[in-house]
Amino acid sequence: MLSIVAALAGAVQLADASIAGTDVPEPLGRMARRVFAAQRRSPYRQVHTHFRKNFWVRFNWLSNLGRTRSFHRRHARIVAAQRGISPGRQALDLLKLAIVRGVDPATYYAHHLYDAPLGLAETDYYLGRNEMKHGLYSLLRELRRGQSGFDLTLSEKARFSEACRAGGLPIVPVLAVVAKGQWKFAEGQDAGALDGDLFVKGVRGKGAVGAAAYIFGADGLYRSKSGAVLTRDALRARLAEESAGRALLVTRRLRNHPEIADLADESLITFRVFTCLDAAGQPVVTHAMLRTVSKLEPGWGTEEEFAAAIDVDTGRLGRMCGDANMAPDAWWERHPKTGALVAGRVIANWPAVAALAAEAHRVFNGRMIIGWDLALAPEGPVVIEGNSDADTHFLQRVHRQMIGRSRMEPLLRHHLLTAERLLAGKATSPSAA
Repeated sequence: MLSIVAALAGAVQLADASIAGTDVPEPLGRMARRVFAAQRRSPYRQVHTHFRKNFWVRFNWLSNLGRTRSFHRRHARIVAAQRGISPGRQALDLLKLAIVRGVDPATYYAHHLYDAPLGLAETDYYLGRNEMKHGLYSLLRELRRGQSGFDLTLSEKARFSEACRAGGLPIVPVLAVVAKGQWKFAEGQDAGALDGDLFVKGVRGKGAVGAAAYIFGADGLYRSKSGAVLTRDALRARLAEESAGRALLVTRRLRNHPEIADLADESLITFRVFTCLDAAGQPVVTHAMLRTVSKLEPGWGTEEEFAAAIDVDTGRLGRMCGDANMAPDAWWERHPKTGALVAGRVIANWPAVAALAAEAHRVFNGRMIIGWDLALAPEGPVVIEGNSDADTHFLQRVHRQMIGRSRMEPLLRHHLLTAERLLAGKATSPSAA
């Protein structure tokens, strides 16, 4: 086993040497992992409060090795049947990714590396969760220290909403915060503001984890997807009880714009839009995808997230895929649950959505890269939340393109080179890097 790994490592080193001896720029993914390794040895390393998370960041190869078995069990037979690649060959490729290249084995199936012309070498252009979420996002943020939006929060939703309002950004109306059993209504609001459809989620946290919708009926009662029927007082008591463990944000529940309403049944469709600052500090929309979250759809019978890439120049949708089913043919022209046409569809309101993402980044300019979650309501685009450490793995799967081959590449390469200067001590402060 060790001899096989050594041989594989030698092959990768030879490939590295061949690039180093030419004018070919270092692939962005490989560059990012090299800078991340340097960051972990520097004062700018990201230290987590939990020992377990620090352990897995340090021994990422061990985590990758464990994931190799999991993904092989789930997908090897399907790929063997549809592509004729033996399970043994797949296992060897997964080991190369996990041990030699230090890349999440999920990329093998998520990005169909068994089909790619360059095969595993395509991961040289891949930006993974480990290096981005556990280091590079925070390092790149250091380069923005001193900017007006540096101290603005993205994770604490009530404060985030206040910053959006101050910046003139359209947001979902916040009605109240419930914490430790106590209700605190937003300025100008009272219990009467609860008469209407509501959406409740944690004050801290991301996405739809632990979120719940309550539909307000003509009879004055609220109904949840679990089938609960509540009066206003009962709902207030229920949320007060749930807030003992975590603070809750109560907002108005939005409806989807008619042009996209057929892509969901009950849930709010979101646009995940990535913006990255250029060398002059101006936001550039680099990626976008339309997402439907199944866990908010009680009739779909799955928690898989579905998404389709958006051409940022035209607003045209690509084919849809999921984040769980990674079979070679798991791409759909139509939405797999609603049956509505997806591929080739043009979002007429896309220019307004893209413009809002860029404007939001100008307000929250203390971060280099932000993954925005925006909704398209009948009234127009609305900011839902911003993600300071947005997932890059699913983004690249949806676009069927590594970030190192995308329009973000020159922007991020510039910032990583600047970050290297900071790590090397060639700048006296982050802003001077």
